[in-house]
Amino acid sequence: MPTIGMTEDGLNVTFTTQLLMHGKQVSSIIRKKGESVKKTCGESGAHINISEGNCAERITTLAAHTNVIFKAFAMIIDKLEEDISTKAQLPVDPGHLEPDGPC
Repeated sequence: MPTIGMTEDGLNVTFTTQLLMHGKQVSSIIRKKGESVKKTCGESGAHINISEGNCAERITTLAAHTNVIFKAFAMIIDKLEEDISTKAQLPVDPGHLEPDGPC
C-alpha cells in the first residue's frame, strides 16, 4: 500500500512490496551478519526487512520510492543468480542430496 504525501518537488510516494522467499534464498541475500542486505540497503536506499524464524518460507519487505524498490529488487535478483551459478559449478554427490520438503 503506498504512502502518499506532498513535497516542494511534487508528489512523494513510498511503496511497500513483500516477497515470499524460500529460507535458502533468504540466506543468499542476508549472508554473514547481514552484510549483503546491509549493502543492498545502503546502495539502493531501500528499507529492507526480513521476517525472523527458521520457517521454510520467509517474508522480505522492501519499502521506498518506486525507482529505489526496482534497484533493490534488481540487486537481490543479482545476488540470487550469483548464488545459483556458484552452486551450479560445485560437484554434486548424489549420496548427499536432501529433498527440499514434501511434494
